[in-house]
Amino acid sequence: MDIPVGGKTPLSAGLRLSHEVIQRERILHPDVMPLLIVLTDGAGNVSLTRMPPQEEAHNLAEEIAEDDIRSVVINMEHVAFDQGLAQALADHLQAPCYSLSELKAENLYQTVKQEIYQPTGVQPEGKGFRPDTRHKL
Repeated sequence: MDIPVGGKTPLSAGLRLSHEVIQRERILHPDVMPLLIVLTDGAGNVSLTRMPPQEEAHNLAEEIAEDDIRSVVINMEHVAFDQGLAQALADHLQAPCYSLSELKAENLYQTVKQEIYQPTGVQPEGKGFRPDTRHKL
């Protein structure tokens, strides 16, 4: 399955909306620990304010991190064209950044499972779950 990329979704708007949804859901369901998964090339292309798009996206990402919202960035950029923008966004989110080539079907489930359970100290049951290999695929 191919996911089209390339300027179709304003990054800042997506970050702001996801932040608002998670804040609202935290109030409604305080026992749930959210995990924001951002599929992006990291390029901000449209601003919500007069700020440059990239700077605005990074500021919004920092607000998300300051609210202790765990995040994971999936870099959708082809390795040949990668400018490091997804990694920069991940840095502002204080989140790991995975490339598509790292996320093969057989380890995607385990990676998400690790990201969900890592901060709780609760280890889920399941073949192949190794919390000591976090961020290594």
